Amino acid sequence: MMRVLLILLLFIVIHSITITQTVKRACKNFFGEIFVRVFYRALYNTISFITVGVAFYVIQQQLDRQLWIAPGWLRWAMHGIQAAGLVFGMRAFQYLDIWEFMGLRQIWRYVVRRDVAGNDEGLRLNKLVTEGVYGIVRHPLYLSGIVLFTFNPFVTVNRLTVTIIADLYFIFGMFIEERRFLKIFGDQYYEYMKHVPRFVPKLTSRKKSRLA
Repeated sequence: MMRVLLILLLFIVIHSITITQTVKRACKNFFGEIFVRVFYRALYNTISFITVGVAFYVIQQQLDRQLWIAPGWLRWAMHGIQAAGLVFGMRAFQYLDIWEFMGLRQIWRYVVRRDVAGNDEGLRLNKLVTEGVYGIVRHPLYLSGIVLFTFNPFVTVNRLTVTIIADLYFIFGMFIEERRFLKIFGDQYYEYMKHVPRFVPKLTSRKKSRLA
């Protein structure tokens, strides 16, 4: 379990450092502002995907021990909850540009039109979106991740360790994201926070406006 924990902590350190303003400023000083605004988001996501893949591959090679397997009926129910969580998270991309989120549209805009737009990651944050899934919880993508990890019906020592660390990291990410959005949207986001819960979904959704 300790090896799994160390692998996860190493991933978290890499993932957290690469998103900091300090690293972005260093890249801007070394490569230039245009490079960062065009390529940083795609590079960040590429590094994240690679480190996630490597981390899970290495974890799979570690000794493990079965703790619990959900019985048939409960197993299907838990898979159903996971599927619902995945669909809920994917609904967020109804309001987000998935290609810009991945960093690919920034590259396309630059290569095709020599257009450099948006913030220091090339994201065009021009309005706060609070409708749809963003009117139910403030962080539907993080909530989706928590549901996928938590409702796995096959529990082993390593999987339980991964689930606990992942869930805590998602919750930590919620607070970091809220600090960033408060800087961007100010009082508008503060009002949004008062009406839409962070984590536990509400049954009714607001009618308007997350990031688009």
